[in-house]
Amino acid sequence: MRKLMFILNPNASGFKKFDFKKGIEQYLKDKNLEFEYEIKCSTKEGESILIAEDAVKDGFNELIAVGGDGTINEVGDVAIKNNLKLGVIPAGTGNDYMNSLNESCNFIICMEKIIRGNTIFIDYGSFADRSFFNVACVGFGAEVNIYAHKVKKLIPSGLAYKIAIALALFGHKRKRYKIIVDNVEYEDDYFLIAIGIGSKFGGKLNLLPSADMKDGLLDICAIKYKSKFDIIKKIKTIVNATHVNEDITSYFKAKKIKIISENIEINFDGEDMSGLAEVEFTINDKKVELIM
Repeated sequence: MRKLMFILNPNASGFKKFDFKKGIEQYLKDKNLEFEYEIKCSTKEGESILIAEDAVKDGFNELIAVGGDGTINEVGDVAIKNNLKLGVIPAGTGNDYMNSLNESCNFIICMEKIIRGNTIFIDYGSFADRSFFNVACVGFGAEVNIYAHKVKKLIPSGLAYKIAIALALFGHKRKRYKIIVDNVEYEDDYFLIAIGIGSKFGGKLNLLPSADMKDGLLDICAIKYKSKFDIIKKIKTIVNATHVNEDITSYFKAKKIKIISENIEINFDGEDMSGLAEVEFTINDKKVELIM
């Protein structure tokens, strides 16, 4: 018997335009359902994890994340650790995970897929005892998202990322990194290192255009630092995905990458982490079972 827990994050930007709780209730109201369900809303940061963990204890076997990429990360982490199915109703600003999957973010289409219950198996990665499902960024990409979190409080739209890029560019400082990709070592001043399962980042930027979310490999894009002027030019190439052809870009497919530097800043699925001197990202042999 299917038993679904819908876990909503009302702080996600999409809730400012649409009442997802009411929408789910109305959509399911007159349906002849072959499953049980409950709807719960988080009220503070990190509570989605607690709701998901309680759902596991109460016998729910499918967790539906309703929010942005951060909510998907929190709920998805509980799902994979407990071998549960994961569903997604995107309600964030960029919705990069669904865009990487090339799936619709339309509420009705997502609900139809959840009701059908068909699943696919998708890769996910790990680092520092955390999971990530789409893209993790070190360096400039992480700095952009730190600013984006602040800007979105005032401008809850895709414009927030463009403003965040400008702010991050102004404050960016050159930094040295050592990277070890499947035991091959490289060292340089990198302004951005992206590690991904999926391709899209920061509001549909095609940062890892060769990413295949089922191939069992991480896609890695490391872009060297030349100057802030060069960064401006590089950002333009990222928008149209031609950055991978530039001479200062290295692109890999690998099982793992270790990054060594001072105070490594990481953004993963919209969440932030900093203060590490060394971090290793790996692809998992296990897959996430995604309702799609």
